[in-house]
Amino acid sequence: MMEVFYEINWLAVLASGVITLFVGGLWYGPIAGKAWLEEVGLTEEEIKASGAPTAAMIKSFIATLVLATGMSMIIMWSGVAVGDWLGGAVVGATVAILIIGGGVFPNYAFESKSLRHFMIHMGNITVSMALIGAMLAAWR
Repeated sequence: MMEVFYEINWLAVLASGVITLFVGGLWYGPIAGKAWLEEVGLTEEEIKASGAPTAAMIKSFIATLVLATGMSMIIMWSGVAVGDWLGGAVVGATVAILIIGGGVFPNYAFESKSLRHFMIHMGNITVSMALIGAMLAAWR
């Protein structure tokens, strides 16, 4: 089991963190930022004044490193051919929708959050995971 950690491309994992921050900046900015703010009941000014974005971005970056490490293992174990970026993208999107989506949707249901709120987050993670999967599959 430990030998799998030697096969992981740690630079690709690090790059995954950067990709996710970039996608998140676009997603929660010009793509779905206004809708997300409506869902959480905040304004841009309130978020900026809280200082929370910096801490949240650091925590998100660390979480993405863990996520990308797991994705790298899944891609290795799934048999996606080396250099097959499309297969990696499919694996990433599938993991996002079926595993992450299926795992976190009950939280939204029990917290009475809207389907719109869930879909905003799932859009971000699905795009991020597809890009991460493509990169990890191609860059081994």
